[in-house]
Amino acid sequence: MKKHILLLLAAVLLPLAINAQGLVYAYIVDNDGPVTNIRNAPRGKVVATLPTDRALAVQLLSVKGEWWKINDVVDQYGDDEMEFVLRGSKTGYWIHRSLLQFTIAGDPTGALRAAPSAKAKAIKCPVVDGFHPIDIKGKWVKAVSTDGKYTGWIHRDKICSNPLTTCP
Repeated sequence: MKKHILLLLAAVLLPLAINAQGLVYAYIVDNDGPVTNIRNAPRGKVVATLPTDRALAVQLLSVKGEWWKINDVVDQYGDDEMEFVLRGSKTGYWIHRSLLQFTIAGDPTGALRAAPSAKAKAIKCPVVDGFHPIDIKGKWVKAVSTDGKYTGWIHRDKICSNPLTTCP
């Protein structure tokens, strides 16, 4: 029972800790096999693999076309404290945007904007399964809904990078 309570607390508090640091994370969604390939450059050589049976989040650093440079793999299950460290690449670690996803934390009303500003026009968007990150500008991430129907900017504080919870 204690273990389940700790897991629930971790699922709720981890996204808050990530956003408090001012970082942007997304979780990995890959249904094409037992591992997700991490490359040394966009379309580059595979330099690491991550298991697809875990709830893994990665820090988004920068974007080049449809590829994201990533850092800090976080295992959001946390029950057996698996750690995934990316090492060895001199050019960084890259993953295709189609494998990255996040949802809107809390109330989605007004979260999607036409430009990277709280003053920009809100885009009406029903609750969707998630978003793929497209670009990043300061504290804002440009994203497209997983169904491809909605594109806009979301402030990093409204991003939920945990597939196990909807975040507060």
